[in-house]
Amino acid sequence: MSEAPAAKYATRIEVEKGQPIRVMPVREHLSLATVTWGHLSRIVPDPRRAEDPKALPYLSAAEREQAEIRNEIQRMIHGTKKKENAKDYAQYIANGIAGVRGESWATPPFALWIPQELEHVEAAGPFGVDHIAYLPFDASGVLMDAETQHLAHILLSENPALYGITREQVTSRLVCVEIYHGIPLSAARQIFHDRNLLGVIPNKNVALNSDSNDAATSITFALMDRVLLPHPLTGQEVSLKSLVATNKRQLKIADPEWMTLSTLRSFTVTMIFGRSGFEKTSGAVTQQDLPEGYNKQAVEDAIVQVASTLFRGFADHFASRTSTVIAAPAVLAALGAVGHRCMPWSEAPHRSTEELSALLSDVIWTRDPEIWNGIAGKTTASGALSVAGGVKDNGSKTATALEDAKSPTFARIRGQQSPAQQVDPPTDSVVS
Repeated sequence: MSEAPAAKYATRIEVEKGQPIRVMPVREHLSLATVTWGHLSRIVPDPRRAEDPKALPYLSAAEREQAEIRNEIQRMIHGTKKKENAKDYAQYIANGIAGVRGESWATPPFALWIPQELEHVEAAGPFGVDHIAYLPFDASGVLMDAETQHLAHILLSENPALYGITREQVTSRLVCVEIYHGIPLSAARQIFHDRNLLGVIPNKNVALNSDSNDAATSITFALMDRVLLPHPLTGQEVSLKSLVATNKRQLKIADPEWMTLSTLRSFTVTMIFGRSGFEKTSGAVTQQDLPEGYNKQAVEDAIVQVASTLFRGFADHFASRTSTVIAAPAVLAALGAVGHRCMPWSEAPHRSTEELSALLSDVIWTRDPEIWNGIAGKTTASGALSVAGGVKDNGSKTATALEDAKSPTFARIRGQQSPAQQVDPPTDSVVS
């Protein structure tokens, strides 16, 4: 007669808690498992849907939340090589499934993030202890790695005949999954960053988005959450986060956001360092780089106060970014450099947020080449103003125009005569 299982082991599977899957625990919040790709596809929806603004209104609240989180972690598909890579990847997997490649093929494990912590139990099995995790029936997750492989499987399932296989072969394929569960979004972003650092390097904006260890990036994310302002279309109070594109290299004309993450991060860097920050915007900023005597929280608090004043005060100009210069990378970085004088760690002379608002109140932000040529941009052959120049090219010139009253550009961007242009009024001749 066999012995009864020890009391510490589960004696039955509680299916009401979710779908049981056999796992191999690695550490507290990481387990390994093998599942069919069809099972994985029910946990991780088609990532293309998260990028389709026409599809989002038709998603459930839970699906929209998943899409928003996915867009915060992963790089974009549309407009990148990822889409084309997925097609080649699909053919590679199809050849493997069909036996064309023999044993000479492999795919890496999927790195799956599930926000909630999964309950694990141990059960006595014939060959030792089995570890079981309960996967909630409504579980939804985001891939921190291998999303291109996931998209390749989706392409195969949509048109298997094109690749010479069946849909059942795709959905029943066993895949290895690393399940990261119960860790915060910031940790998931960091894992994405670290996993991609030595592989195909993401664009600068995506890399900055992911590197939670970077002090400037961390402060920028805090700004996005803490700076509140009325939405330009609805008038409802929203966070700045809703107006920042966190996964795009640059904005298109029709995009509703005001700026990209890297542009806002440049503002953060120059707020911290002043004009010397123009040279630091493309590099890492560590905790040790922060002003002496100020920790990250203190720096964040000071910047939030000034940023709130600027973004609320000039919201209409930011909302009209295609016809103004204020949201151009060099101009926003220059605003940060000018706002640096409001920081408690800046060198004298200091200025208050009220003085900053007054200083900028009469600036003409219209994208007019007669005003901004040679400052925030250059006049093109067609007569328009191009603000494509980088922060290092135009940041200092723009900051001078914004705050140096002795500079002729200070008067020019305010529609005033510069001191050099002013002449004494003519006087009548006096005959003695």
